[in-house]
Amino acid sequence: MRYVSSVVRNIKRGVFWERLMERLSLGMAIFFRKIIACTVSVDSRKVMFMTFQNEYTCNPKYIAEQILKENLNCDMVWAIGRNTNKALFPKEIRLVRRNSWRFFRELASSRVWVDNALNFIWLRVPKKKEQVYLQTWHGSMGLKRIGRDDIKNKQWLARAEWCDRDTDYCISNSEFENRVYRESYWPTVNILPYGHARNDVFFRCEPGHVRELKEKICRTYGLCSDYRIALYAPTFRDDKALDHYDLDYSRVLAALKKRWGGEWYLFARFHFQSKSAQFAEQEDNVVNLSHYPDMQELMLVADVGITDYSSWICDYLLTRMPGFIYASDLSHYGDERGLYYPLDSTPFPVATRTDELASHIEGFDDAIYQSKIELFLADKGCVEDGYASARVVGKIRALLDEPEHA
Repeated sequence: MRYVSSVVRNIKRGVFWERLMERLSLGMAIFFRKIIACTVSVDSRKVMFMTFQNEYTCNPKYIAEQILKENLNCDMVWAIGRNTNKALFPKEIRLVRRNSWRFFRELASSRVWVDNALNFIWLRVPKKKEQVYLQTWHGSMGLKRIGRDDIKNKQWLARAEWCDRDTDYCISNSEFENRVYRESYWPTVNILPYGHARNDVFFRCEPGHVRELKEKICRTYGLCSDYRIALYAPTFRDDKALDHYDLDYSRVLAALKKRWGGEWYLFARFHFQSKSAQFAEQEDNVVNLSHYPDMQELMLVADVGITDYSSWICDYLLTRMPGFIYASDLSHYGDERGLYYPLDSTPFPVATRTDELASHIEGFDDAIYQSKIELFLADKGCVEDGYASARVVGKIRALLDEPEHA
C-alpha cells in the first residue's frame, strides 16, 4: 500500500509523466540512431573526435595535431557545440554540430573514435564491430575518486556501465592510472601506457613558443605580457555548492609579489559546472579565463598553479613550476567524492585558509618541492616523456591500415 500511495502521489505531482516522457524520448532517440547507423557503412580512413568541452582541446587536440604533422592519410571529423569557436580548428578538420542528423551519420561511419570522457557512450550510439573506440580521458594521476561508490550522479553511472563493453583501448600515463581504469569502469579493456598527448608540450615546447603564447593571451585580454601569472583553477562540487570558492585574491597576489617579486596577474579558470563567471573579477589584476579552451596552454604560461582537487595540477607538476593546493572544505570533501590519496602525500603545500596559502607561498622551498616531484612521479609509475602523441597516432595508423578491419 505504501508503494501504491507513493505512485499515486507522483502521478498527481506530474513526476510520473515527466519520467515516462524522458524514457520514451530516450528510447525513440536510440531507435532513430540505430536506423541512421544502418544506413551508412564504415569509412576505413575516418577518425572522429569529441571532447566533453566541445572545443579544440585536451588529448584529442594534440592527437589531431600529430596526425597533421605526420600527414596521415585520414578524414578527421570533430563534434562541436553551439558556441564552439570554429576559428581555432585547422582547416583540415571537418566540423559537425553535435547531436545533429549529420553528426550521427559521421559517427556511425567513422573507423576510429577518439574521446576524452564518456561522450560516445553517453549518446548510446550502436558501435559496429569494425569501429574502434580510444578513451584518452581528461585527468591523470588524479586526486578525485571516480568509482561506482564515489559518483553520485545516477545518470552518469548508468552510462558508465557501458564503458567496458564499448571501449577498445584506454590511454594511460602511469601505473596509478592503470589501476583507476581497472577498478572503475574498464576492468577488461586493453590499456596502452603511452602517456597523455596533451602533456607532450611540457617536454618539447620551445621557450620562444611559450613567450609568443603568453603574448597572444595577454594581447587577447588587454594585459601586460611583462607580468607574471598565477593560475587558479578549482574543480566543481557534485552538490553544485559555490561557497568554497572563497580565495582572497588580493592576499595571494601580495604573497606572490613578496616571494618572487614583480607584478602579477591571477588567472581564474573555473569548471564549466560551477557557474564560473560570477567569481573572478575582484580587482584589476584578476582575470576570468574560464572560457579559455586549452588548459595546457594556460599551464605553459603560468609561473604558479593553484587548485583544490582538480587533476590538472598533476599535469602541471611536469612543468616543475610551483604548485599549491587551496581546499577550504578539505575536512568534509571525503563525504562528497573522496580522494585517491591524501593531499599531503603530493608535492604541493596544502592550505585550508587563505592566510595559510599565503604563508606557503612566501616560504616556498623549490629544492624540497623538486625532490617531492621526483618521488611522486616514481610512486605513481609515471611514463610521460613527451612522445605520447606519436605513440597514439602510431596506433591509429595501424588501425586504419588493418586489412578488412581484421
